[in-house]
Amino acid sequence: LFSLLQEHQDNVMGGTMQSAIALLNNLVAHKDTNLQLLYKEGLVDHISSVFIETTALLLESEDKCSITNGGTPLLSLLDILQSMLRHTSTVVRLALQAQKSDAGGDTQTAEDLLLINKPLTDLISLLIQLLPNDDPEVYEGVIQCLSLLVQLYGGGDNPECMSPENIHSFAETLTSHQDPKQQKLLLQIIKRLVSNCRQMDHLSPVL
Repeated sequence: LFSLLQEHQDNVMGGTMQSAIALLNNLVAHKDTNLQLLYKEGLVDHISSVFIETTALLLESEDKCSITNGGTPLLSLLDILQSMLRHTSTVVRLALQAQKSDAGGDTQTAEDLLLINKPLTDLISLLIQLLPNDDPEVYEGVIQCLSLLVQLYGGGDNPECMSPENIHSFAETLTSHQDPKQQKLLLQIIKRLVSNCRQMDHLSPVL
């Protein structure tokens, strides 16, 4: 499956790629799937690469609606990202709960999982650029992935998360999405990213 993704990475619009992504989505979402095996096969790198290719096409296209409405595997990719991040979040939460209750939780597994998935933070800026989207499914997938990423990692090691371009994207989204719950989630994401940027600015002279 991963070899198919690699072979057809230059043609994310093709049927073979979309079928492979859909299959991988079902696999990752299945409760009995051993994600550790997929991680060992390079799940994070493969998904990141295909996501970058797909979003590049989308962001360069003048007709974004037609691309998001089934023209690319974007929704399936967002589902895969969300499944990976939710799994990580659950493992981390359970480990923290076990620590607090003195049950001696398996923190090593949680730490390893956080480390394995950390390269996904490189997708934060791309996700922010996808926020101003008329497709509610795409928007929901994007904001959920962003929320999980910033909860787990802040903004990662990327100081560009609050670049002028990304700030404009946030502003546009806040203007177009008036639902209080959506705005609250957006503001929480922005707050975490701003806090992360400030921490990085504070550390940069030391580094």
